[in-house]
Amino acid sequence: MPLYRWNADNLEAVTPTTFEAEQLLEAELRRKLRDQPDVLEEGLFIVAEEFSNWEDSSRSIDLLALDNAGRLVVIELKRTQTGDHSELQAIRYAAMVANMTFDDVIDAHRNYLQKRGIELDPEAAIQRHLEKRQFRDLTVDTANPKIILTSAGFSTELTTSVLWLNDNGLNITCIRLGLYRRDADILVDTEQVIPLREAGEYQVQIRRKQEEERDSRNEGRLVRGGDAFQEHIPTASDEHRGLLLQLHQWAVKLEEQGLCGLQTFFGRRNGEIILLPRLRQTGSGLASVYNRKTGPRIQFFRSVYESQAPNSIERIEALIGTRLGQGNYAAAISDELLDALTDAYREANGLPPTTPPPDTAPDSPLRSE
Repeated sequence: MPLYRWNADNLEAVTPTTFEAEQLLEAELRRKLRDQPDVLEEGLFIVAEEFSNWEDSSRSIDLLALDNAGRLVVIELKRTQTGDHSELQAIRYAAMVANMTFDDVIDAHRNYLQKRGIELDPEAAIQRHLEKRQFRDLTVDTANPKIILTSAGFSTELTTSVLWLNDNGLNITCIRLGLYRRDADILVDTEQVIPLREAGEYQVQIRRKQEEERDSRNEGRLVRGGDAFQEHIPTASDEHRGLLLQLHQWAVKLEEQGLCGLQTFFGRRNGEIILLPRLRQTGSGLASVYNRKTGPRIQFFRSVYESQAPNSIERIEALIGTRLGQGNYAAAISDELLDALTDAYREANGLPPTTPPPDTAPDSPLRSE
């Protein structure tokens, strides 16, 4: 859309220009957006620039960031009028960083700070970002990166592809950069073309409705593994998503250590989704992880503890602050509680504990309501 200057007698068209005509390189654009990421999206935190942690070092992500919700963001920059198939490139990168751990994110930010000669603690810097967004733990969402494509223009082929990908669960934003020359000045206009800002909330509501309808069809269904539980974590509220990711990772580690097998159950009540770490020898579980609209919960089963892990009962009770009952819940979930649960599963498998039992309960839970 043309840009006009308001004059006393008329509207004077400001001359459009291009990156090529002004001899502006992508490296210059990257540096400016690196230092002012809010131009693309409010609240972005830059983790790394020209990030590459794979064998082909000729391929790199222009900017890797965290958004307001602690979610990884792959940012690809082009100065062309077509976008140069950047959606395919960005999808490849998003798949690569989806395997990152939180420690990997810290290492990437450390390398970024060192290259820029900035003396900051990378973990503390990320924590400040998360705390600023009302996160109270060091958990980021690396499993579901979103993508921001920035270019002087986008071809019909690219925009059609992005719209289809977004309809099928991806999260891709296209931001067009318009350049104009006014005397000695170059003006930059940013326009989010996909999804349209005005339609963004409407599209979110439509997607939530579709997910609720899908969940209603899944009610009462039991599936093998924990992937189905993980797939539904992004639908939780921002304040709950980090803890759900941590609980899922905890359960996956139990399975990797051979302490349990994982199942996911779609409940019939309140759309809840339940992650079930089940003992392989009995099929019973010491705990179940709930993803509810009201927040994450862990449910305990005293009869299983009494038969499979009796030595863990006192420690668990000290941490949850109440008697371990048959089917009671804990909403305050700490690292110490997860460590105790891990040792309970080890006990049920005839293994010694990995950590000594604490004398007292922890002073501060990761998350409580």
